[in-house]
Amino acid sequence: MNQKNENGQEPKVEVVIKRHKQLFDLLNHPNEMWKVLFSLFLIIVILFIGLAFVVLAIKRIYPYNVIETNLQGASIVKNEDKDVIYWLFNSADLWANSGIEVKEGDELTIRASGASYTAIHHLVAASKDNKIPEDKWVDTEGQRKTNDRDLERGKYRISPTSVEGILLMQVIPSSFQNNSDDWLSLDKTKNFLVNGQIEIIGKERRNLRVSQNGILHFAVNDIVLTDSILELMYRQHIKEVVRLDKLNSSDTTSIFKKFDKLGCVDRDKDGLFLDSLIKLYPTVKEAIKKNAHNTGLQLGYYPSDTIEIAERAHNAYPIVNELVYYKQHRFRDPWYVDNIGSFLIVIERKR
Repeated sequence: MNQKNENGQEPKVEVVIKRHKQLFDLLNHPNEMWKVLFSLFLIIVILFIGLAFVVLAIKRIYPYNVIETNLQGASIVKNEDKDVIYWLFNSADLWANSGIEVKEGDELTIRASGASYTAIHHLVAASKDNKIPEDKWVDTEGQRKTNDRDLERGKYRISPTSVEGILLMQVIPSSFQNNSDDWLSLDKTKNFLVNGQIEIIGKERRNLRVSQNGILHFAVNDIVLTDSILELMYRQHIKEVVRLDKLNSSDTTSIFKKFDKLGCVDRDKDGLFLDSLIKLYPTVKEAIKKNAHNTGLQLGYYPSDTIEIAERAHNAYPIVNELVYYKQHRFRDPWYVDNIGSFLIVIERKR
């Protein structure tokens, strides 16, 4: 039975929602609801962009999360598109193998800092005499020397047109990298040491495009006494001695024709080469010895621990000198063993 109120109407129940009233009001007004949703979307986008900027800023300061170290001690820090490599180069090492692999088309930016000295015996002599060394410590840009000896020797540096001691680099195929005892003999076959693609680095070299796959090798610009360089220097030295003695052209030509027939630098164990050469100069030997140290190269005597050999070599100077000794004993880098110093090399490689 329906109950009616005093007015004759059926009673009604009205539900009044006080909590979340604004939400229900929005649901009743679609236009207001879309405005709120759009505002929420903008807030989310702005937060995402802000978070992205924070991540990129952190990545710019600490950009890499993969760090490797190769067998030669180079630290390689990697990200998606480039590597940054740190390697300490001992300037006394001739064409030091960094172990850093590169591929044709890679783009390199190389920066280097540090100091080197190319004549440690000068430091020793200066310290004994309590004097300031004539030569100075130099950075990766090297130093330009203008005295006669250095100008003459400069013709035989790895890069003859560059100053002494400047940092050099070349890419050497992995099959020929510096990892063998007789690596310097390669100049007879592949000419990697002398006629390879030598890159001048100095303090900085930007946007260097790699032309072949291989391993980065570094050196300071000095003389590498390969067999071919030894012979060139030896011939030039003897010719300069003869020129200083003011021999006429016919005598000089005659002497060198005989000289070349004896192999120029080679000397057999029995000393026949030495004896033969001395016989070639019976009248000019003393004059040649007198003027030997006036040449640009200023080579020393043939070093020997045996008095007999030393005396014979001394009597035959400059025909038998330090260059002959170097070749006989396969002493390939005597002008590198007196180098001292180190360079920090930083390489940015874009793949």
